[in-house]
Amino acid sequence: MKKQCNAKNKSGEPCSASASENGFCFTHDVTKGAERAIARRNGGLRRITPSVADKSLVPKVTRTITDVMTILDYALQESLVLQNSISRGRLLVSIAHGYIEALKVGEMEQRLEAVEMTLKMRKEQKK
Repeated sequence: MKKQCNAKNKSGEPCSASASENGFCFTHDVTKGAERAIARRNGGLRRITPSVADKSLVPKVTRTITDVMTILDYALQESLVLQNSISRGRLLVSIAHGYIEALKVGEMEQRLEAVEMTLKMRKEQKK
């Protein structure tokens, strides 16, 4: 039968982890501090999702609908590789909403430009 750790947890109850030869588990063994630090660092590094999109394509300054669409494209590429979760789902919905809004504004800009062009042509014809 495995020996239980001699330490107490935050609530004051006995630790339920198995003890090593010195009577403490990996978490409570004072001689394992350096190993715990390495394990925490490695655990954090394993959770990092590598970047898949080309950051150089993202504009440094956003001034046009094309710039906005480029940023949304980048965000979408980065999001698709994330682990499937509720947060990822919400992010994808938010990105889709961003696309819709950008397309609406882009379409309105095109229509306004066409109206302005038509008015300009009419004005020139009257001269």
